[in-house]
Amino acid sequence: MPIISRIKAFYGRISFKFLAITSATTTIIFGLLLFWFSCQQEEHIMEQVRKQAMILCKQIVLTRQWVADHGAILVPKSGEVRSSPFFEKPDVEGGDGLTYTKVSPSILTRILSDRAAKSELYSFRLTNTDRMNPSNVPDVFESEALASFRSSSQDGIFRIEHQGPRTVLRYVAPLFINENCLQCHMAQNYKPGDIGGCLSVFIPMDEAYSAIRRNRMILLAGGMGFACSFVVLLFVSARSLVFKRIGDIRTSMSRLASDNTTRDNAIQGDELKEIAGFCYLLDEKLKDHHEELERKIAEATRDLSETNKNLGAANKELECLNRAKSEFFSDISHELRTPLTSIKGATDILARKSSGDPEYLDIIKRNTGHLIKIVSDFLDYSRIESGQLELDFIEASIRDVAEDAIISHKALAQKRSVNLALDAPEDHFLKFDPKSIYQVIGNLLSNAVKFSPDGGTVTVRIAFVDHSAEISVEDHGPGIDAKYHENIFKKFYQVMEQGSRMHVGSSGIGLAICKGLVEAHGGRIWVMSKSGEGSRFSFSIPDNAANN
Repeated sequence: MPIISRIKAFYGRISFKFLAITSATTTIIFGLLLFWFSCQQEEHIMEQVRKQAMILCKQIVLTRQWVADHGAILVPKSGEVRSSPFFEKPDVEGGDGLTYTKVSPSILTRILSDRAAKSELYSFRLTNTDRMNPSNVPDVFESEALASFRSSSQDGIFRIEHQGPRTVLRYVAPLFINENCLQCHMAQNYKPGDIGGCLSVFIPMDEAYSAIRRNRMILLAGGMGFACSFVVLLFVSARSLVFKRIGDIRTSMSRLASDNTTRDNAIQGDELKEIAGFCYLLDEKLKDHHEELERKIAEATRDLSETNKNLGAANKELECLNRAKSEFFSDISHELRTPLTSIKGATDILARKSSGDPEYLDIIKRNTGHLIKIVSDFLDYSRIESGQLELDFIEASIRDVAEDAIISHKALAQKRSVNLALDAPEDHFLKFDPKSIYQVIGNLLSNAVKFSPDGGTVTVRIAFVDHSAEISVEDHGPGIDAKYHENIFKKFYQVMEQGSRMHVGSSGIGLAICKGLVEAHGGRIWVMSKSGEGSRFSFSIPDNAANN
């Protein structure tokens, strides 16, 4: 049973089918070509035999013509050559004691024909319907040929005949009467140009047929050898270029289909059919996977849509909470600032009127001022965050605003022995809100003084570029590591490195207010600083008069 299965598998392989089809096609093509070549060779050999018969016939006619031109020829009289009854004195005595007899073209033709027949090379004979020699009686074919020659201008007729065991080519050609022929054929009333009979030439076909068979065998052997070589070469090339690749594909296909053995075994046929079946199977699996993926995507989309709805609702809720928080901070800040201002005023009055130790009143005054600043900052940021900030854009001098901010922070700077400096070019007037820019510069100065070392210097620089002003506040404090640069402008964010003073006495909202006020002007704010090398806070604002 395994042997039968292997045989069936072998016959079912694409390589065997290719070999069978190629062999059959090559056999048919080469068979037709060999048949055509064989026919051409046979026709060529037959043409040579026909030309041989025509040449022989012309030689006989020329010989007869030569004899006719000389009237007759004298040959020794013998048993083969007898006296002709058609001459009055056919015999002549020769000086050598031999008797010579006259030989006419007709007799010469018969003598040559007998000798040729004995040699078995060829034979010929002279025939005529109006004959003088009874032995020249034409047969049926010769009679038909003579009738055809006399009725048309045919030069000759060929025919294959069987003479006993031999096959011959027979060529019949007409014999024309000329002036020299009339001396013998006067009684027959011929005129020059008439057909005086016909000459039949017989060429044996044994050698011709032998050559034809030999050529056929050579063509057959050569054609079979060439066809086999061609099929083998084609098969080897196809095996290297095609079948090996198909085998590699089937091997890979078998590995891929290892988890589908039952369905894969159902595919019967050659390698290409197996590959096609595997492709159909793979297409089905891809469709199944695609449908499964679409189902999962649809489920995920539904979940995502639901999540988006929940996120939307949560965002709305957060917006409401944020708005409520901002309103709460605004209300609380507003409510706290009024009593704190009253407390500060009362503390100032007590300080002026008190004649005792003012230390405790200074503590109350200082902390009250700090609370008032924190409450004011909360109130300002709440307005920025809620979009209720109102700016008053007027033509003003950035330099004047910077000088006012420096003057207001001189007392704080003197306590820390910090020098305040201004580096500004010629003054320019821009359209901006002086109050909010004053607050930005003041916050940056306050931070710079706070973090500067005793005896240090804080410098405010102003530059004007393309209808915009760039203001920077530079100190020589502890600096800020680059990893904090993006976060320090967020509300309530403080740098909490060990040993750092950056969070001392700070609410963490000042830089967020600065960012909000600068961006409200259409500008931007940034910091350039390295740990231990000081800080440089800069912001730029456009000239709103030029932009409007």
